[in-house]
Amino acid sequence: MKKFNVSILAASALVLGLAVAGCTSGKESASSSTETLAKVGNVSISKDQAYEAMKKEAGKRVMSDLIIKEVYKQEANAQGITVSDQELDAKINPIKEKMGPEKFQEYLTEEEITEDELRERSRLIMLRDKMFEKAYPITEEQIKEYYEKNKEKLKGTLEEVRPKVTEKVKDKNKRSNMSTWIKELKQKHNVQILDKAFEKVEDQEKEADKAELPASK
Repeated sequence: MKKFNVSILAASALVLGLAVAGCTSGKESASSSTETLAKVGNVSISKDQAYEAMKKEAGKRVMSDLIIKEVYKQEANAQGITVSDQELDAKINPIKEKMGPEKFQEYLTEEEITEDELRERSRLIMLRDKMFEKAYPITEEQIKEYYEKNKEKLKGTLEEVRPKVTEKVKDKNKRSNMSTWIKELKQKHNVQILDKAFEKVEDQEKEADKAELPASK
């Protein structure tokens, strides 16, 4: 199961902050874009230099992350779909309990993320899954078909193993249709890449659409 790439958050904040500096006008824009961020001896490193370097190093990943988040939020608002704190607790708390306090804290430390940040990213993933499952619902026929193909391994009646089978079918559905769904959402919400440095973000989006909740260890 794919882990969160939390370092994108820091890069997102820096790239976005540097980009905003270029959106002002006149003297304010010139002053902001040439603001010194660091010095090596007598040589200054400006915001402009940092922004250009960040675009090359992490820009596509950052842009993909920002676009997908905003597309999810706009689509959720349009459909009136939300994830409540109670729903989030029901998903996160069992994971915390199964991992135990020590391993859960190790996970947060390893990912360089706070629990609040984990909750918000988990909320976005749950929001995505709600919308995706509404757009591409699984069927009883798919559940029965998976069970028939795998019942020797599953070792139980369909009703006994239904939750496990349902999750397997959902995972397969995501792998088959998630990228298509995201492309449809981007078209619906008129996503436009205005800076040529960020034009080819599709490969990063293929990775972003695989984001999942943390697995219990």
